[in-house]
Amino acid sequence: MCRGVRVNGPVRPESVAVRKLVITQLALWVAGGALFRVAVVPPESCPQATPDEVRAAAVAAGDWLVRNMADDGRFLYGYDRATGLANPAYNIVRHAGAVAALYQLVLADETRFLAPADRSLGWLQANVIEADGWAAIAEPGARAQLGTAGFTIVALLRRAAIAGDAASNDLAATMGGFVIAQQQTDGSILAFWDPETGAASPDEYGIYATGEALWALEELAAVDPGGPWGNAASATFGYLISGARERKEGWGTRQPDHWAAYALEAAGRRGLDDDQVGYAERLAGYFSLRLRIESQRTGRGMNVAVRGHPGPPAGVGTAGEGMAALYRLAEAEPRLGELLADMAERLACVAGLMVDQQVTSEAAGRGAPGASQAGSAEEGAWFYRDYTQVDDQQHVISLLLGAEHAMRSEPAP
Repeated sequence: MCRGVRVNGPVRPESVAVRKLVITQLALWVAGGALFRVAVVPPESCPQATPDEVRAAAVAAGDWLVRNMADDGRFLYGYDRATGLANPAYNIVRHAGAVAALYQLVLADETRFLAPADRSLGWLQANVIEADGWAAIAEPGARAQLGTAGFTIVALLRRAAIAGDAASNDLAATMGGFVIAQQQTDGSILAFWDPETGAASPDEYGIYATGEALWALEELAAVDPGGPWGNAASATFGYLISGARERKEGWGTRQPDHWAAYALEAAGRRGLDDDQVGYAERLAGYFSLRLRIESQRTGRGMNVAVRGHPGPPAGVGTAGEGMAALYRLAEAEPRLGELLADMAERLACVAGLMVDQQVTSEAAGRGAPGASQAGSAEEGAWFYRDYTQVDDQQHVISLLLGAEHAMRSEPAP
């Protein structure tokens, strides 16, 4: 025997030292591995949810929008459950986005949302302004915003698809004229038009407005292929894909534009070029990373220092609805087909998270401050540090409907 141990004799000193060293090294490896797992690569948490549960959560969020809607069609903008106070502010762009989400529910056969969606659309239509042959939307004394036009165009086109309403298509096209009037020669699109000067506000851009307008242009191109929309959309796609937006508008990193994902989905009907396919792959990679990080957040202990608190519902929702738009695109685009399985897995995970985090009827408080109808300002909502806002519901509705579609689809080969 020559391992430093003698059966009938004393243990050799060097053997004791070696064993201590091995034990110490093993302990360090175990501790280091545990620390790496907790601090660097925390495990994911993906609560299980069925497609029916995902649909029910989307409907419950739609009910929140409708239940807390004023008679004129405006939504409860924000609510703090810690204080019981409603946020008196309002944002017309987010209003338009919520209207588009209600019509998305109708397109998903939740037809009871049609009447309230029409009521909220009516509030936007009551604020239409016209100039130079085009139409935009602006409240009295305010500038017309590009993002409001983008969402309203999408809402109008969705309503036309639901009800065969030619007037909605006509107004959408007239508002598309506003988008093109705001577009610059490099494909950028100015975010504001000022009624006082009768001109676009120079050198002002919106972080989300360009993508919102691009999506609207592509949707117009789908219903009116002979119009100017396709060429205008191509110019703005070039602006985004080339990185010119970041250079011109002063962003330090490439923008993970979820509205551009919707625009890519719509552009897929016309056919994507290789640059657009590459852009879709890049966006899918960002959304996947964002959603993976969200699934690793527990909101407790060391995890908060490493991953931060669970993100605002609107932020999670934007990444999820962007991924859902790319999933639908990939179903019809063979060059993206290999991403389908991974995107479906990520969508199912985040859908489970959002179903798990939604306020149920049992947990909800009653009475919606500032709302015209009785009901709960909590039930069906998602909160971030005790506060919820209309766009939290808007974005997560779109995420959940997209995730449900992916969950019900045939597995990718």
